[in-house]
This record gives sequence, structure tokens and C-alpha cells, in this order.
Amino acid sequence: MSSPTAWSPEWSNAVFSVEERDRRWKRVRELMARDGIDVIVCLPCTNSHDRGQADARYLSQLGENSDETTVVFPLEGEVTAWHSRGGIWPSSSWLNGVRAARRGTGGQTVAARLRELGFERGTIGVAGLTSSLLGHVRETEGEVNWQSVEIVKSAFPNARVVTATDVLGEARYQKSEEEIDFIRKGAAVAERTIEAVIQHARAGVRERHVFAQMMFANADAGGSFQPMFGWISGPLGRTYHRVEQPTFRTLQTGDVLSMEVEGRWGGYIAQLDQTFSIGPAHQDLKDGLQLTWESFNRAFEALRPGVTVGEVWEAAHLTGINGRAETRLLMHGRGLGDDGPLVTSLVTPEMRSLEIKEGCSFILKPNTGVDGRPDYGSWGESVVVRKHGAERLGTRPQHLFEL
Repeated sequence: MSSPTAWSPEWSNAVFSVEERDRRWKRVRELMARDGIDVIVCLPCTNSHDRGQADARYLSQLGENSDETTVVFPLEGEVTAWHSRGGIWPSSSWLNGVRAARRGTGGQTVAARLRELGFERGTIGVAGLTSSLLGHVRETEGEVNWQSVEIVKSAFPNARVVTATDVLGEARYQKSEEEIDFIRKGAAVAERTIEAVIQHARAGVRERHVFAQMMFANADAGGSFQPMFGWISGPLGRTYHRVEQPTFRTLQTGDVLSMEVEGRWGGYIAQLDQTFSIGPAHQDLKDGLQLTWESFNRAFEALRPGVTVGEVWEAAHLTGINGRAETRLLMHGRGLGDDGPLVTSLVTPEMRSLEIKEGCSFILKPNTGVDGRPDYGSWGESVVVRKHGAERLGTRPQHLFEL
């Protein structure tokens, strides 16, 4: 039986409309023209739970389950993409087929195609070459393969090689309705995953068993791979630090389980944060989580077009329990990758002054510390900024689960 020769919705992952493709490509090309970039190249980068390929996925939809993806996106003309095997893929509905490239040959592949297109001169933008306020925010030094970039530079000594992070970060900052719908579906996947924790986490149960049930629920709900689960567990006030995999530990009565749960739909990432108590919750945990919810609600209420990141951050800062407790807001962009701004305990002047716009999507996830110790209540949800305020993309209540 021969391979399919045309993309079909019967053999597909979650994909966007052709109208969404045209909207994105038009916007990116407008920004390229503004900044004098003739062509953007996306080199394979599966870093950070595949968030490193966000730009390639934004332009092509390709990259399910960390498949290496290479894209050449010119200011005018055909967009070309490569996987390890050519032909039709479940997410290739935007393209006239996908070319084949050997794994680990992004630089050679791009150089050959740029030569075909006649880009010996001009300006070549490399996605992920640097970090910016809005894109690749966790990769201060960039995250593309150095040797691949050197191959491109050596092949075109008369060309100017620049970063494309600013262009793509700006294009991706405000989301379309189709993008928001994908994040909403990701939130539904994450909620299904949280239900697995509620059903299976108990004293005496292995952490790995709970994690396995989460992975099953996430995939069964239609989630894209690979999701990230941030995992903090241990006795209240003495929790083990956040890891992204479970240990061989067994849950114990009196533990607190604080989790970041991703749900992905078509690669778009929603995140929900949830706190669980293994057995009856200590009063400090109840009080701390109550403060966390108030912090979230205040940040949510402040989140609207025209306000700055600094205003939202300040709205979420609270103290309580007779001065013993203090909240801290973590907030960052949500979409395909490590989107900005990345608001942690370090809020730079540039970040504080960043204007929030309609269509921006974020994870708001305050947490509370008590007596200088962390993990006394974390709760977060992905939200989108609408014309008159914020909208939650999940549906679960603010609730402390005592399992």
C-alpha cells in the first residue's frame, strides 16, 4: 500500500485553518519587511519539552512529539519545511508536502535551500538566535545549534545573519481566536490530567504510579506530546524542590503535592497549577491557599488591555496570616513555547513597563510562602486578555483537594 499523496483530515492531528495560516504569514512578512529581513530560517531545536521549536511550529504546524523540524520562510514565495522523512504528515495541511532531511543536518539543509532561492546576499533571520522580552525567554543565550548557524554564515559570506526572535516574538504576542481556542482545549486536557491525580493520589501510593495515570489521561484526552508536569511533593514546610519527573518516593499522610500541569492541543500549551493535600490539610496550608486565590483574583481583575505588567504584578502582592505569609506572582506568556514576558521574583524595568494587549495569553500562578518557607498554596490558570478584561480558559473551581 502506497503512502498518502495529499493531506487528509481523516489522518490528522489538531490543525488550524488555511485562513489562520494566511493571517500569520501575512503578519510575519509585514514585520520582516519593516525590519529588513529577507528570509527567516528555523533550525531544528527540541529543547525544553519541545518549546524550542515554537517558531517552526508557528509557521508550519509541524513538530508533533519532538520531530525535528526545519523551515525556510522567505519574504515572498514558497514556504519550505523538512522532517526526517518527506511526504505527507498529520500536521502538514498548510504545505504542499514536506521534504526529507537527515537528522542533525539543519544547517546544511537550510544552506542548500537558500542557495536554490538565490539568497547569497541580503539579510537572513535565524529564529531563536537570541532571547527577547517576548520570545525564547528562558534561553538568555539563544538556543539554536551553533555549528548550524556557522554553516549558514560560511555558505553566505556576503549575507547579513541576524536574529528573528524579535519579529516572531512580536507576531506571536497577540493571539487569534483560533489560537485561543487551541489553548482552551489544552486547558481541558490539563483538567482531565488533574482528575487523574484526584483519583489516584493517596497516602501509600507511589509517585510514579500517579504520574503514569496523568500521562495516560493527558494522551487519552487528545493532548500533544510531550507535556511538562512540574512536581513538588513532601511534608508541608519541607517539600522537595520542583522536578519535572516523579521520584521513586511514596506519598505520605501530611504531604503537600503542588503541581504544574500542561495540557497541549496542536502544540499550544495551557498550564494549570494545583495544590493537593495528602490527607487532612494543615490550617497553614488552608490559610496560605486562601491568600493565593485572593492574589490570583486580584491579578486577574487587573489584567486588561493597556495596563502594564508591573501593575498586574503589584496587584497580586499580598501578605497575611498576621504577617507570616506572603504571596509571589509568577506570570508568563502561554502559546507555543517559552513565550514572554517571564515574570518571576526578578521584574526588570523593561518588563514592568511592557503593555498588555488584547489577545495576549498568560499563565497566572501565584503561590504563598509561610514563615519564609515555600509551597503553602499554589494555584494558577491560563487566561486570555479580552477587550474589557481577562477570561479564564479553564473551568475548575478554586479548591483544595484533601486526598
